[in-house]
Amino acid sequence: MQRHDDQEIIDALVNFAVHAGATKARRLPPASVRVEDRLADFCREPKCPYYGQSMSCPPHVSGPAGIRKLLQSCKHALVIRIEIQSASLHGADRPTVMRLLHEITAEVETEAKRHGFSRSIGFAGGSCKESFCAKHPNCRVLAEHGECRHPRHARTSMSGYGVNVGELTKSAGWSNRLFSPDDEGEQLAWVAGLVLVC
Repeated sequence: MQRHDDQEIIDALVNFAVHAGATKARRLPPASVRVEDRLADFCREPKCPYYGQSMSCPPHVSGPAGIRKLLQSCKHALVIRIEIQSASLHGADRPTVMRLLHEITAEVETEAKRHGFSRSIGFAGGSCKESFCAKHPNCRVLAEHGECRHPRHARTSMSGYGVNVGELTKSAGWSNRLFSPDDEGEQLAWVAGLVLVC
């Protein structure tokens, strides 16, 4: 499909993200995505339980240097946010919530490619190992040099690239407080994804 007006496409992608299940989505200039080496270092120390367990997490990703290079070559950054009950983020539902974030991010990436942005790439929160392959002892790509079990939806984690997710949501004009009450006094939390539209 031929690209037409970029703004028209970005508007369509924002609407697509919301229809796919995001609570909010917004376009940002790539330069506003803050990347910090120290944030990526937290994956290693204190060590995340999923460190080294999948191809989408450190040390198997290009890290801050890799995403900085991508940001220089992309025209748009699309931030995706899902707001949920806080208990879901820290309870047994967490892998399901994070899986949904991966799936929405992947769908938006695919839609951007359909509109002619063929190098678009999505980043989600959390490890794909936790969300997609927790029942498997190993990542198939790492252990068997095989194919990913969930290539359509599993995406790399923003954490391993040092993306400052709190600043990302602030740049989008949203509160970066992780917990806040809704209109009925229930505690809400959020998770975020990022699609670089290239």
